[in-house]
Amino acid sequence: MNDKSSNISKRRRTARAKDNADYVAKRAEVLRAAAALFKQQGFHSTRLVDVAREAGLDRATIYYYAGSKEELLQDIVGGVLDTAIAAAEELRANAALTGMQRLHHIFVTLMASYEENYPATFVYIQEQMHQVGVQETEWAQAMMKRTRLFDRMLIDFIQEGIDEGDLRSDIPPRLHENALFGMLNWTHRWFVPGGGLTGYQVAESFWSIYTGGALTDAGRARMRTPLVLSAVTG
Repeated sequence: MNDKSSNISKRRRTARAKDNADYVAKRAEVLRAAAALFKQQGFHSTRLVDVAREAGLDRATIYYYAGSKEELLQDIVGGVLDTAIAAAEELRANAALTGMQRLHHIFVTLMASYEENYPATFVYIQEQMHQVGVQETEWAQAMMKRTRLFDRMLIDFIQEGIDEGDLRSDIPPRLHENALFGMLNWTHRWFVPGGGLTGYQVAESFWSIYTGGALTDAGRARMRTPLVLSAVTG
């Protein structure tokens, strides 16, 4: 079915603009079905008709709720990023917080968001995040703009931590960011809600490793011994 050659795209836009409760509820169901299939089968292997079947719709009716699977993924992840930006802006506006407190809070909030919106955010990280920077679509450009805004706020929090003497100044802010948030972004390879650790527990464990290191005092003492390669390689 060609969405552009029919009136259904107009009907879809009208329905979304009216914000009808029944339509909103069914579209949310479609989004959940899409997210689950994207995670199970991969974004590229999932067809819109698969989403329709999962959501209990026929292959024609699905176009009333979405013009493409790309539209579904974009709607899922766009809201997650907007929520993260809003949280960071609220933290930035709170003058009572230190840079490290802001950084800690947004770090935990982001992992909690990954868990709450599972698997949609992970699908985006796996399938499309690396493509957004080279795409020229209106959505991709908007995502890049919002991503850069969020990134600047994270760097600002880190720089505050450095200026306040809480973070090492010999490590560039960008490297601090890559080390800390890189741990979160890699969770898409293994984290599953209900799998033994909550998103909060994962975030706090990562935060502890980042701020305190993974070694115990005894471990640090042993690591002061110079590494002898022959002892390692045999």
